[in-house]
Amino acid sequence: MIQYKNIVLEGNIGAGKTTAASMLSEKLNGRLILESFENNPFLEFFYKDQERYAFQVELFFLAERYHQLSKNLLGDIFNEYTVFDYIFTKSAIFSGITLNGNEKDLFNNLYHIMNRFMPKPDILIYLHQPIERVIEQINKRGRTYEQDIPEEYLKEVERSYFGYFKEEMRFPIVILKTEEINNYNVETIQSYIFDILSKDWRNGLSYYPD
Repeated sequence: MIQYKNIVLEGNIGAGKTTAASMLSEKLNGRLILESFENNPFLEFFYKDQERYAFQVELFFLAERYHQLSKNLLGDIFNEYTVFDYIFTKSAIFSGITLNGNEKDLFNNLYHIMNRFMPKPDILIYLHQPIERVIEQINKRGRTYEQDIPEEYLKEVERSYFGYFKEEMRFPIVILKTEEINNYNVETIQSYIFDILSKDWRNGLSYYPD
């Protein structure tokens, strides 16, 4: 019996969180909430000129995430489990990398107003992929606008996630160290996720395998 009802799977760009979340929700017969990113009209331009389009990209994502999650605050009487492929705090993590000055201050004010109403997960599992594998998977899925993402940007995303994880003490955060999995595939990842969900975890940061 899995005690965690609201489950978040997170990871770097291209880490496989959407695939893992979809498979997990199917196995649990749960509700699946996926981030909507392909309708962000600024995303393609952002990867070409981050400085110019960062505020528009982050503001669009902030509004979309808030709108999507606020519709699901009351849960679902038909599903015992809900699986998300993002956490609302993702907005603060990415904006902390891309924004500066007055735009960053304005964004943070909006984020903190909205974040007060966002539910916390029962557990967050972070799919930790080596940057080299992340780049391979980004290239493999073939989204044109992602092909030129700088390696340093992906490293900064990872650092920012871990900076947040070290401070968050309201719920368990488990880093699934996929780089230590010899037979790496989606089925293996799924078995590890179920093993994580079968255990009791303290609030704050933990690692699996430890």
